[in-house]
Amino acid sequence: LPLGFYPRRPTLRQTTSLSTFYLLDYKTRLAELGLDYGPPCTQLNKAKFVFQEGEWQSDGVPQQMPLLQLFSSSGKELPNKGLKKTNKVLLEENNYLKLQLELLMDMLTETTARLRLVEKKRDTTAWHPKIKKPNKVLMLRS
Repeated sequence: LPLGFYPRRPTLRQTTSLSTFYLLDYKTRLAELGLDYGPPCTQLNKAKFVFQEGEWQSDGVPQQMPLLQLFSSSGKELPNKGLKKTNKVLLEENNYLKLQLELLMDMLTETTARLRLVEKKRDTTAWHPKIKKPNKVLMLRS
């Protein structure tokens, strides 16, 4: 390990509860979730859009509202700065975790190679005495 490399530890993550639907079998998932999920939809700044017939269509937004007014950025700069800082911190943490993963994979590879080498030596030494001393006979007492 290099002596001058000491990355800072990231802050601990909050635990999240994950969905357990992937643990269920197919028939149970069908019963729980159903088959009809409906068309995909999203909401952008008080406007709801639905994907129907191969294109996104507005749902509940008057058509005369111009697109620039729909996505106006007045007063949005301050939250964006905070989001950019959070994004930068998360990217740094992600890079640090990738580095840790790469280091752990290298350590695992090295340990596995050493283990295989030790196993190979052990197996070859176990066979050598039997090959070198074929004249000995095992006597059993009755």
